[in-house]
Amino acid sequence: MKYLLLTLAFFMTSCSHKPKTKAYFQDMKGCFLLFNLKTDKFEKIIGKEQCQQRLPPFSTFKIPLAVMAYDSGVLRDTQSSFKWDGKRGSREVLNRDHTARSWMENSVVWYSQRITPLLGERKIKEYLGAFHYGDQNLSQGILTAWLTPPYEEGGLNISAFEQVEFMERLWGETLPVSKRAMRITREITFLEESPQGFTLSGKTGSNFYNKENSLHLGWFVAHLKKDEQEYIAVTNLIDLKPRFKTDYGGPRAKAITKKILAAEGLW
Repeated sequence: MKYLLLTLAFFMTSCSHKPKTKAYFQDMKGCFLLFNLKTDKFEKIIGKEQCQQRLPPFSTFKIPLAVMAYDSGVLRDTQSSFKWDGKRGSREVLNRDHTARSWMENSVVWYSQRITPLLGERKIKEYLGAFHYGDQNLSQGILTAWLTPPYEEGGLNISAFEQVEFMERLWGETLPVSKRAMRITREITFLEESPQGFTLSGKTGSNFYNKENSLHLGWFVAHLKKDEQEYIAVTNLIDLKPRFKTDYGGPRAKAITKKILAAEGLW
């Protein structure tokens, strides 16, 4: 509710986002949110309706899943590992053993699917409720619910505003889990440092939006910090025109995020 009120207030006073939507999201439906953790306010919103729409989190779900795993003891530290079962994936980097750090860095789906059975459906549902994480729907099962595309029923879905709320609680250490679980999760989500000295952490998420696998849906959820400046940024996009199957939405959402941050003097 807090984020809905802030959104409405923002749009009563500003409509400068409209031309930006086309500039950043050509041939796409796009959403971008920039939330200032120091002032507790949104500083930029692009695509209000898109940001309110609940969509599958895809691999951005690895962040709350890591929190669950560390809090419950399923994972111990950044080097907690699982052995590859020999089933070859679509990317060569998937076809080896992985640690928690490399799981997050390389977006290893099979690693997530080792964690969820160890947690169990009941515990995952309890965490999702405590985190206020989207619609908390696991009808598709704990191996695939967060990967279920929008045209199928029973998948887990979350809006961009709800992603901001979860990330704010993670970085503000107000999730109802151990501080250690939040700290290690934040550690393994580190990505890079910007030319201007901002530290970027976060996760992409990618899958297809339609049955024909011609339209992509992509996410990027991020934390940005430099000295006393600290933000949460969330971007999602849905293609309006067909693209190559390998033109994943997550990396494109990340690239758009960095372009907008640069335009705002935050990159």
